[in-house]
Amino acid sequence: MDEQLEKLIKKVCCYEVGTPERQKALNNLLIIVQQLPGIYKSYHRDYLEALNQTWEWFCRNIDKFQVNTEESVQKSLVKWINGYLKWRVKDLFIADGNYTISLDKPIGKDEGKEVTRLDMLPDPQFSSITLDLLDIKIAEIQQRNRETWGTRIIQFIEQDENQQLRRCYTRVNTDCHCQLLAKRLLLANPSHKIADIAREFNVSNQTLYSHWKKKCLPLLKEIGVNLRID
Repeated sequence: MDEQLEKLIKKVCCYEVGTPERQKALNNLLIIVQQLPGIYKSYHRDYLEALNQTWEWFCRNIDKFQVNTEESVQKSLVKWINGYLKWRVKDLFIADGNYTISLDKPIGKDEGKEVTRLDMLPDPQFSSITLDLLDIKIAEIQQRNRETWGTRIIQFIEQDENQQLRRCYTRVNTDCHCQLLAKRLLLANPSHKIADIAREFNVSNQTLYSHWKKKCLPLLKEIGVNLRID
């Protein structure tokens, strides 16, 4: 994989920005990179928007990517992508006031020992609730709500009771539909490769990638928003 990634990245960088050759090389690179295991995921309703922003940033800045000499190309690339993606997701939570407070994150030191928010919780024998504790409790509730929402999305994809996902299929193969792609690309761990799925269903890589990006992702985002409202 490292050799393939290195070759694709070099091919992109050898073309000038804006040329058809560079765009074609970028498309080939994206098909591989988007299936790499370890890409950060979030259950935020607008996660796909943050992910799309990340891929746009990736295309604009791939020339600046540098491999950590102590890591593989794949690991360095995933870290580089996640470094940007996590900030975009954080922006989403900050924008809607739902940014999660981590109870395990160090917030200072006491006699040389790291102290977390969890350490700052008052003893249960005290009934008074401080503002800091109230903030933490609110964050915990918000986290549980997001986890519940994420579970509902997963259940929707797996069951697809009204066949909303299965009815959205490629023109060349009705068995290659959005439910199957969502299961293989989002729920499977590790995610399947688009090239492997395309080969299995006798569909071109470009056709499958285009269907996933233009049809399935917008549909999943719409479903996610509806589940959030419900």
